[in-house]
Amino acid sequence: MKSLCNKAEQEYIKQGKNYWESYEEISLQTDIILKREKWQQGAIPREFEHNLAFLYARAFLYALDAFDKFLGVLSREENVPEVISELHKKISDIFPDIRGVRNTAQHLEDRSRGLGAGKNPKPLDLKPIDNSFISAPNGGALVLNSLNGSKYGSTMADGHYGEVDVCPESMSHLQEILNNILGSFKWRGPKQHKPSV
Repeated sequence: MKSLCNKAEQEYIKQGKNYWESYEEISLQTDIILKREKWQQGAIPREFEHNLAFLYARAFLYALDAFDKFLGVLSREENVPEVISELHKKISDIFPDIRGVRNTAQHLEDRSRGLGAGKNPKPLDLKPIDNSFISAPNGGALVLNSLNGSKYGSTMADGHYGEVDVCPESMSHLQEILNNILGSFKWRGPKQHKPSV
């Protein structure tokens, strides 16, 4: 770092610039050179690594929401076993905040401005929050894109804070529901073992 700084200093002095007047620019250029060298060596910026957990949490949330929507459509089709409607309701019981949290993740442009949902969204009435991460007993806290342990959460359109647990137990619930869905139908054809190798 020191040699980079010395190089930058010498370049500025060659150009006839005063070191002390150019100190901030020298520091910035040194920082840029150092970071680019580290990135070329494979270093990943801390901000990128930090955001990976949020990307995975949102991917899980969107996949869960899509699964729920597909199951809702399937439950209304003709000649579908009645248990499908029960399994669809089970998702709502296990993940009661799924739709509200997903909608906020999808509509951050409104929530970040303190607005609810709809064509003419109304201002949010922020409800109290009290968990291991946030204590706002009188309300007033707008939470977006939050991870509280394994729980991905945000303020929903109704002003309440909602969470979806992104954990192995949640995946187990989904696996059980999917197995029950597949087992409720009568299948024809040769047996197969999936997924492939």
